[in-house]
Amino acid sequence: MRVTVQLQEDSARELQQGQLDSSGTSAIKPETRELIDTAAEFGAQLEPLHPGQTHPLLMPYFTAEVRDRETAEKLIDRLSQNKGVRAAYLKPDDELP
Repeated sequence: MRVTVQLQEDSARELQQGQLDSSGTSAIKPETRELIDTAAEFGAQLEPLHPGQTHPLLMPYFTAEVRDRETAEKLIDRLSQNKGVRAAYLKPDDELP
């Protein structure tokens, strides 16, 4: 199942750029680190929907693949509590018109 996440601009920029400080360690904000750690707890990784994009309307969207609906709903609940997240949701099933 694919979870779609819309991040705040600063968190999205940090994840898109993979910001590191001069020592090679992560220089990201705590809420961005929490996003990464939360996804990892559920066996997922936040991947940009539009890699390398800097346009403010496209940059904030990320996805995370999880094994089932129950896991997806738990991940959405946890991500929604993070200050760096604007929205987290499951894409509705495709339907014929």
